Amino acid sequence: MMKQILTVALLLTGATYAQETTTKLDSNLKEFQVTATRGSVEFEEVARKVTLITKQEIEQSAVQSIPELLEYVSNIDVRQRGPLGVQADLSIRGSSFEQVLVLLNGIKMNDPQTGHLSMNLPVSLVDIERIEVLHGGAARIYGPNAFAGAINIITRNPIENEVQANVSVGDFGYTQLGTSATLVHKNTSHRFSVERKASDGYERNTDFEQLNVFWESEARLGKHEIRFNLGQNEKLFGAQNFYSARFPYQQEKNKAQFTSLVGKLRLGKENQLVITPRAYYRRHFDRFELFREGEGYYHRIPGGGFASNEGDTVTWYTSHNYHRTDVYGAEINATYESFLGKTSIGYDYRFEGVNSNNLGKPKDGVEQVVNEHPSAVYDLSDWRENHSIYFEQSYNHKWFHISAGALYNTNNRFGEDFLPGIDASVRILENLRAYGSINKSFRFPSFTDLYYSLGGAQGSEDLEPEESLNYEGGFKYTSSTARGHLAYFRREGSNMIDWITYDGEEGTQAANITEITMNGIEADFVYNLSSTLEKLPLKRVSASYTHLWADANTDGFSSIYALDYLAHKVDVGLHFRFSKILFADWMISFQEREGDYTDAQGIENAYDPVLLSDLQLRAQLNKKISMYVQANNLFDIDYVDIGNVQQPGRWVKAGANIRFGY
Repeated sequence: MMKQILTVALLLTGATYAQETTTKLDSNLKEFQVTATRGSVEFEEVARKVTLITKQEIEQSAVQSIPELLEYVSNIDVRQRGPLGVQADLSIRGSSFEQVLVLLNGIKMNDPQTGHLSMNLPVSLVDIERIEVLHGGAARIYGPNAFAGAINIITRNPIENEVQANVSVGDFGYTQLGTSATLVHKNTSHRFSVERKASDGYERNTDFEQLNVFWESEARLGKHEIRFNLGQNEKLFGAQNFYSARFPYQQEKNKAQFTSLVGKLRLGKENQLVITPRAYYRRHFDRFELFREGEGYYHRIPGGGFASNEGDTVTWYTSHNYHRTDVYGAEINATYESFLGKTSIGYDYRFEGVNSNNLGKPKDGVEQVVNEHPSAVYDLSDWRENHSIYFEQSYNHKWFHISAGALYNTNNRFGEDFLPGIDASVRILENLRAYGSINKSFRFPSFTDLYYSLGGAQGSEDLEPEESLNYEGGFKYTSSTARGHLAYFRREGSNMIDWITYDGEEGTQAANITEITMNGIEADFVYNLSSTLEKLPLKRVSASYTHLWADANTDGFSSIYALDYLAHKVDVGLHFRFSKILFADWMISFQEREGDYTDAQGIENAYDPVLLSDLQLRAQLNKKISMYVQANNLFDIDYVDIGNVQQPGRWVKAGANIRFGY
């Protein structure tokens, strides 16, 4: 496979030029409207650290999934259990995977069962217009769970009739096939896409299958807009050592279904009043097998329990774990623009429920799990309701910007909370701003935190919400050819939730471990060389460095998640143009992680520093056809992101993208 793919790469260099592709930064980057406040604000004016990943930057990345793309974002820690989006935990500024809010077109996608499932999204990279990453506590903007930051994935809005197909193949039996179609007619537009990925796995029990289906329709009614989304994500994968090295042959099946309706009403002669109503529903199904059932693994035995072909019998494990979460909500936001700036008020409602055979309290009667073994039933359940009201005032002068507001939150289980915050920036030079912010955030325990009990892990119904005060200050530079950022931040966390192991004990349990303060410095820049050094093949360079350190007291126990963070992270992106059609994209990340993990023999192991590198050669043959070759983990590094979960070595893929209008 490697030789065949490299041969394709050589052929690309001799292809005939038909279209010129630029590598400039988006010329209107300074005017990008981002959702870092309740009322949208220009990217340049945001008094917070916001990373904006544009469509162009996505196309120039040597990756094939959203988690792989985020791996190279400043101060984001992507801890992958499975590659290519199989499963990934996201951390911002040293947070846990539960403390990052994921949104799709402004709709909250986090799963109340566990943050491990929050990246089960029905969209692929080709569906995305841009990604906005808001670093730091954002509860006053997005409500609960935006404890350490938020990632908003915004999909493409069709502008012409087009059909697109993309296909790729690679090592370990990897195949990917995707297609999309758009229809634009008068004041409406529609887009439908479907993508399937599969692999035999890079070692035993790492095989996977994934399916994404996504539909989007938009109608423009004069000044007003309405957008409808519908999607489904399906995954079936070997989960080797995912949650415990004591039971390596795990398997998981996920299915997420999602729909949303979002409106935008512009009122007044100059659209001073903008009202944005949202409504959504998300259902997620999860089947977790601690002992994988199937040929070559385990099978059911009479009387209950499972046995392997080698004669290993487990009688205490009589059923897999089944969970179904249902989440629905509605929100209305009104923003009025006047001489005082932008005034935003709104209300947000969210319901979260779970049916399970492992999470929750005994329910009246039992419910059979659809399309599963007769022994699979939901006999436990729980739910919670959340209400938020908020107010925000933003004011922008040609050299000064300030945004202040607060969110009042009430939850039927966890009571009330008040979450204020303020952001401000001052223009020092034409393209340089100094800024600072203080914001309070919080997060509710997941249903797994509260109830999970299996394989030596025990949740706690006594958990309370965790809270934090977030401080940030720094400088931002933005121009048409470059952008940069330098900042210091501090997150003072109290009542922090973590899974811990007490000294001398084997099992893990969920607990509020009082206080953890996370400090950090971060610096990054992106520079377009094509406008100043046109003859150089290197056209764009990006680089970032982050350093984190924590103040915490862990006497008597060891942390599973909260104190496993990237102490040092360096990301570099180099984008070349060798001819009119041939491009190269090289992405490099050095990561040094704090914390350690315990292997199946009970031995503690420190995480080794790791240098990851992804390389892509691509050719734009004409307006309709492009081809590429990718080598992920180029240097074939042996490493783990999460204890005992071995990551793949070098993985080479090749593919093509074809599009045409009609």
